Amino acid sequence: MPKLTDVQRQVLGYWWNLIEAAAREGFTTTETVAMANEVAQSMGERISFQENTAIGQLYGYARRIINSGVAFQAADGSQFINSDMISTPPYARDQTEQNTYPLYHVKFEYTYVDQSGVQQTTYKTSVFPDQLPGTVGELTSAILDDAEAMANKYGHTLLSVQPTTILAV
Repeated sequence: MPKLTDVQRQVLGYWWNLIEAAAREGFTTTETVAMANEVAQSMGERISFQENTAIGQLYGYARRIINSGVAFQAADGSQFINSDMISTPPYARDQTEQNTYPLYHVKFEYTYVDQSGVQQTTYKTSVFPDQLPGTVGELTSAILDDAEAMANKYGHTLLSVQPTTILAV
């Protein structure tokens, strides 16, 4: 993963949620930069040219994360996990650290009934140090185990688990 510039790190901290949401909703890079500028203007701020450029560059990361998630979700359980299903977010550790101690975050949709009887869906993350299970089915099973433990811990009734994204962090 390339090191981020100071401007990219600043933009990441401030605009990542907007960038990621815009990419997920199918907005273009240009539309995403325009949205960020509108938000900034509504707060009496201006975004510099360098910040606009960084927003566009980070948008590329967001799209790669989404594209790898689509490949992961489309795979059947017997398929081996491959590099098309894994993405590196802009906030990941540097490559040397990742090579020394690989760490994967698998985000999943967690649908449950809480203690008061209300059905809810949130996103959770399972952490896999060193390596991932070999197949999509094995990974899904490991995530289900995590989700069941979480449901037991918090007194939830687990309804469903849907893995969405694998990130190498």
